[in-house]
Amino acid sequence: MPDTNNVIYAQQYSENIMQLAQQGASKLWGAAYQKTNVRGKNFFQDQIGQWTMSKKVGRNSATPSSDPALARRMAVMEAYNDNVMLDRSDELKVISDPRSSYSMAAGKAIGRQIDDVAIAALGGNAFAGESGGTSVPLPSGQIIVNGGTGLTFAKVNQAQRTLNDNDVEEADRIFVCSPAGIEDLMAEDKATSSDYNTLKAIQSGQFAGNTWMGFQWIMSTRLDVAANIRECFAYHKDGLCLGLPEGPFVRTDERADLSYAWQIYYELNIGATRLEEDRVVRVDIDES
Repeated sequence: MPDTNNVIYAQQYSENIMQLAQQGASKLWGAAYQKTNVRGKNFFQDQIGQWTMSKKVGRNSATPSSDPALARRMAVMEAYNDNVMLDRSDELKVISDPRSSYSMAAGKAIGRQIDDVAIAALGGNAFAGESGGTSVPLPSGQIIVNGGTGLTFAKVNQAQRTLNDNDVEEADRIFVCSPAGIEDLMAEDKATSSDYNTLKAIQSGQFAGNTWMGFQWIMSTRLDVAANIRECFAYHKDGLCLGLPEGPFVRTDERADLSYAWQIYYELNIGATRLEEDRVVRVDIDES
């Protein structure tokens, strides 16, 4: 890996180190069911299914008993880490103190990693059963194929219909799509015309934090793409689970064993799983 510290030496006459364009905080951490203080190499989330009431057939009739279906999903905990070394001689050659900027950049890397883990769980195989031994893919009925088109009103409507047919709660629905998907919708009259919606932010292309078609919209550049086909997701918040044993760890220390260089170390331990296929719809869009 090339040493790039020389690009911020004092002759650059910069009082601050500017962060290059990059995603900062996680966009999906708040758009998932969260488990904190997780312990162990795996964690499990138990689930309970529905049952139906019985008609009472008469006075003093026998009490009915229901046995609802129980289920369990497993998530594997994974650790991610990295560090940046700052030699004392490098620190003396810069006008600004780069340690805080390095720590900020490390925090942004953690946010992006959280989103990568969340997106992989939404579209990948889930692990079900008492010990997580059953692999569960997202069924074809929960996938809207690209059809040679980008993100259209029809696809958004179909995703909404799929969740409705599965009796998924109307609150806390999320739609994660790419910048190209947002651009596609901006060309749709039903997304921008005041005849169809009254959200001025939608009409100006500022989807973030707004609700349209029953979804809270999140734009992400982390979604998987292959052969120009991008995987977007419409899902309910409780369809995705993220687990952390502790908060992300970022620490700055002097290393006496390395000539008292500064080390900025950061680590993330996280696990994720799709909790229920009925709550997740993959929407493929053509970005060619």
